[in-house]
Amino acid sequence: MPHELVSVVIPAHNAARTLHRALASVFIQDISPLEVIVVDDGSSDRSADLAADFAGGVVRVIRLDQCRGAANARNHGVGAARGDLIAFLDADDEWMPTKLARQTDLLRANPAMDFVSCGARLIAPDGSDCGNLYPGRPPAWGREAWRVLLAYNFIATPSVVVRRQALNKAGAFDTTLKVGEDQDMWIRLALAGELGYVDAMLVQVHETPNSLSNGNFQDQLVYTLPMIRRHIAAQHDHLTPRQVNAIMGNRLGRLGGAALGRGLRRDGAGLIVRAMVRGNRPLKNALLLLRAALPVEWLKRVLRRLHR
Repeated sequence: MPHELVSVVIPAHNAARTLHRALASVFIQDISPLEVIVVDDGSSDRSADLAADFAGGVVRVIRLDQCRGAANARNHGVGAARGDLIAFLDADDEWMPTKLARQTDLLRANPAMDFVSCGARLIAPDGSDCGNLYPGRPPAWGREAWRVLLAYNFIATPSVVVRRQALNKAGAFDTTLKVGEDQDMWIRLALAGELGYVDAMLVQVHETPNSLSNGNFQDQLVYTLPMIRRHIAAQHDHLTPRQVNAIMGNRLGRLGGAALGRGLRRDGAGLIVRAMVRGNRPLKNALLLLRAALPVEWLKRVLRRLHR
């Protein structure tokens, strides 16, 4: 029995250096037919031309005059797609050869399933394998996965294959969100239907400088946390106060730990305290606060004295 048409949507902004790798990973997939759409998001490099010339011109290219972000680009790609299944890939990431086959097989075997994800590896800029993209974040599946997605994200955007019907029901990616628009979409899809999961590392996510930037951290505060709060408010009747505290405590604690890791001690400490008020990991967070409160040079002096 032939597979349904899968439309692959790839937003690209100044991605000439990595786009070939992403496209190559699509065309080695074990299934067909595929429709591949690259949405050039106002690039100033040759991203659009490279996509148009790839593999003899089999890639559909949508050129946008201005960069308006990944959410807008994905919406354009979805709007142009002809497939019953939509798969997302970012221009700097790549798929393993069996990725689409395993996920579409799962969807075919489970007609009630609306979308499916899989595991993802993080690849450092030097090409080294850093392991699981989301360590310490066990995946969930089924109709209650939205509860876990409120607490933490475990879905990499390039891991998702979704039924067009479910995507139409959930609505477009929120273009007002500078970051977190993907998490918002996965939560909306999970609230409306059923999530499936293939327990295998079928995606490689390549680390970029922006993923480690302090600006990205600030964007999480401005966009992602308020988005999570809006979802909590909308599901108020389905969440107990204890569950709300657990969700927000987890979000605040993870973000605070990330801030401390980037040297943002004041911001990180404030978030950790807020997480502790919610009951999140009191001992571990107390140790993080202690470490953040002690100046690095003071710690070095103490260690030198201990080794005399």
